[in-house]
Amino acid sequence: MLKKLMASLLLFIIILSTSTVGFAAKANASKYQVIIPEEDLSATQKKVVLISGKAPQGTSITIDVYGAIDLTGKKYSLIKLPEDDAYTLISSKTIEAGSLGFGEEVELILGVNKIIVKFNVEGAPVIEKILYYFEKEQVERSLRNTHITPIRK
Repeated sequence: MLKKLMASLLLFIIILSTSTVGFAAKANASKYQVIIPEEDLSATQKKVVLISGKAPQGTSITIDVYGAIDLTGKKYSLIKLPEDDAYTLISSKTIEAGSLGFGEEVELILGVNKIIVKFNVEGAPVIEKILYYFEKEQVERSLRNTHITPIRK
Protein backbone atom coordinates (compact mmCIF):
# COMPACT_ATOMS: atom_id res chain seq x y z
CA MET A 1 0.00 0.00 0.00
CA LEU A 2 2.83 2.37 0.87
CA LYS A 3 4.52 1.64 -2.50
CA LYS A 4 1.33 2.54 -4.41
CA LEU A 5 0.96 5.76 -2.43
CA MET A 6 4.60 6.74 -3.07
CA ALA A 7 4.32 5.90 -6.78
CA SER A 8 1.13 7.96 -7.09
CA LEU A 9 2.69 10.88 -5.25
CA LEU A 10 5.81 10.75 -7.43
CA LEU A 11 3.68 10.65 -10.61
CA PHE A 12 1.62 13.60 -9.38
CA ILE A 13 4.78 15.66 -8.70
CA ILE A 14 6.20 14.86 -12.14
CA ILE A 15 2.98 15.92 -13.88
CA LEU A 16 2.79 19.21 -11.99
CA SER A 17 6.44 20.10 -12.57
CA THR A 18 6.42 19.44 -16.35
CA SER A 19 3.23 21.39 -17.02
CA THR A 20 4.57 24.44 -15.14
CA VAL A 21 7.83 24.41 -17.09
CA GLY A 22 5.95 24.09 -20.39
CA PHE A 23 3.70 27.03 -19.55
CA ALA A 24 6.60 29.27 -18.55
CA ALA A 25 8.51 28.53 -21.76
CA LYS A 26 5.45 29.36 -23.85
CA ALA A 27 4.82 32.64 -22.01
CA ASN A 28 8.33 33.89 -22.82
CA ALA A 29 8.24 32.70 -26.45
CA SER A 30 8.69 36.15 -28.00
CA LYS A 31 9.31 39.63 -26.69
CA TYR A 32 8.19 41.08 -30.03
CA GLN A 33 4.54 40.54 -30.96
CA VAL A 34 1.62 42.20 -32.71
CA ILE A 35 -1.48 41.50 -30.63
CA ILE A 36 -4.08 43.57 -32.50
CA PRO A 37 -5.13 42.70 -35.15
CA GLU A 38 -5.10 39.06 -34.07
CA GLU A 39 -5.60 37.47 -37.50
CA ASP A 40 -3.07 37.59 -40.32
CA LEU A 41 -5.92 38.10 -42.83
CA SER A 42 -9.11 39.93 -41.89
CA ALA A 43 -11.78 42.30 -43.17
CA THR A 44 -12.96 45.49 -41.50
CA GLN A 45 -15.43 48.31 -41.98
CA LYS A 46 -13.24 50.68 -39.95
CA LYS A 47 -11.19 53.22 -41.88
CA VAL A 48 -8.86 53.71 -38.91
CA VAL A 49 -7.57 50.63 -37.07
CA LEU A 50 -5.37 50.10 -34.04
CA ILE A 51 -2.06 48.26 -34.38
CA SER A 52 -0.76 47.23 -30.98
CA GLY A 53 1.57 44.73 -29.45
CA LYS A 54 4.41 44.17 -27.11
CA ALA A 55 8.09 44.95 -27.24
CA PRO A 56 10.68 45.90 -24.63
CA GLN A 57 10.45 49.51 -23.48
CA GLY A 58 12.40 51.88 -25.73
CA THR A 59 12.28 49.63 -28.81
CA SER A 60 11.95 51.58 -32.06
CA ILE A 61 9.11 50.20 -34.20
CA THR A 62 8.25 51.08 -37.80
CA ILE A 63 4.70 50.53 -39.04
CA ASP A 64 4.34 50.66 -42.84
CA VAL A 65 0.91 50.63 -44.50
CA TYR A 66 0.73 49.55 -48.14
CA GLY A 67 -2.41 49.62 -50.23
CA ALA A 68 -3.36 47.95 -53.48
CA ILE A 69 -5.70 49.94 -55.67
CA ASP A 70 -7.40 47.72 -58.23
CA LEU A 71 -7.01 49.62 -61.50
CA THR A 72 -6.68 46.42 -63.52
CA GLY A 73 -10.10 44.97 -62.72
CA LYS A 74 -8.65 41.87 -61.06
CA LYS A 75 -11.07 42.29 -58.13
CA TYR A 76 -8.68 41.79 -55.23
CA SER A 77 -9.99 40.17 -52.06
CA LEU A 78 -8.69 38.21 -49.09
CA ILE A 79 -8.88 35.12 -51.26
CA LYS A 80 -7.29 36.76 -54.31
CA LEU A 81 -4.48 38.94 -52.96
CA PRO A 82 -2.47 41.23 -55.22
CA GLU A 83 1.14 40.52 -56.14
CA ASP A 84 3.77 42.26 -53.96
CA ASP A 85 4.60 44.79 -56.69
CA ALA A 86 0.94 45.97 -56.84
CA TYR A 87 1.16 47.57 -53.38
CA THR A 88 1.97 51.25 -52.90
CA LEU A 89 3.31 52.74 -49.67
CA ILE A 90 0.47 54.75 -48.10
CA SER A 91 2.05 55.73 -44.78
CA SER A 92 5.01 54.98 -42.55
CA LYS A 93 5.28 55.75 -38.84
CA THR A 94 8.12 55.15 -36.42
CA ILE A 95 7.13 54.87 -32.78
CA GLU A 96 8.79 53.80 -29.55
CA ALA A 97 7.49 51.07 -27.25
CA GLY A 98 6.50 52.15 -23.78
CA SER A 99 6.32 50.21 -20.54
CA LEU A 100 3.08 48.49 -21.66
CA GLY A 101 4.15 47.84 -25.26
CA PHE A 102 3.05 49.89 -28.25
CA GLY A 103 -0.08 51.06 -30.02
CA GLU A 104 -0.73 53.22 -33.05
CA GLU A 105 -3.76 54.01 -35.18
CA VAL A 106 -3.33 53.75 -38.93
CA GLU A 107 -5.64 54.81 -41.75
CA LEU A 108 -6.59 52.31 -44.45
CA ILE A 109 -7.62 52.75 -48.07
CA LEU A 110 -10.55 50.93 -49.67
CA GLY A 111 -9.52 47.45 -50.67
CA VAL A 112 -6.50 45.40 -49.63
CA ASN A 113 -4.06 46.90 -47.12
CA LYS A 114 -0.78 45.28 -46.10
CA ILE A 115 0.57 46.37 -42.72
CA ILE A 116 4.21 45.58 -41.99
CA VAL A 117 5.51 45.98 -38.44
CA LYS A 118 9.30 46.08 -38.12
CA PHE A 119 10.96 45.96 -34.75
CA ASN A 120 14.19 47.85 -35.37
CA VAL A 121 16.26 45.28 -33.48
CA GLU A 122 18.56 42.69 -35.02
CA GLY A 123 16.95 39.23 -34.97
CA ALA A 124 13.44 40.52 -34.23
CA PRO A 125 10.66 39.29 -36.52
CA VAL A 126 9.00 41.36 -39.24
CA ILE A 127 5.24 40.87 -38.90
CA GLU A 128 2.80 41.24 -41.80
CA LYS A 129 -0.97 41.64 -41.50
CA ILE A 130 -3.46 41.97 -44.37
CA LEU A 131 -6.65 43.96 -43.79
CA TYR A 132 -9.41 44.30 -46.36
CA TYR A 133 -11.24 47.60 -45.78
CA PHE A 134 -14.73 47.83 -47.26
CA GLU A 135 -17.75 50.06 -46.91
CA LYS A 136 -21.14 48.49 -46.27
CA GLU A 137 -22.78 50.56 -49.02
CA GLN A 138 -20.22 49.38 -51.55
CA VAL A 139 -20.95 45.73 -50.76
CA GLU A 140 -24.71 46.29 -50.97
CA ARG A 141 -24.31 48.08 -54.31
CA SER A 142 -22.13 45.27 -55.63
CA LEU A 143 -24.65 42.64 -54.58
CA ARG A 144 -27.52 44.56 -56.22
CA ASN A 145 -25.58 44.82 -59.48
CA THR A 146 -24.71 41.12 -59.55
CA HIS A 147 -26.95 39.25 -61.91
CA ILE A 148 -27.59 35.84 -60.51
CA THR A 149 -29.68 33.55 -62.59
CA PRO A 150 -31.23 30.41 -61.17
CA ILE A 151 -29.87 27.12 -62.39
CA ARG A 152 -32.52 25.05 -64.12
CA LYS A 153 -32.30 21.34 -64.57
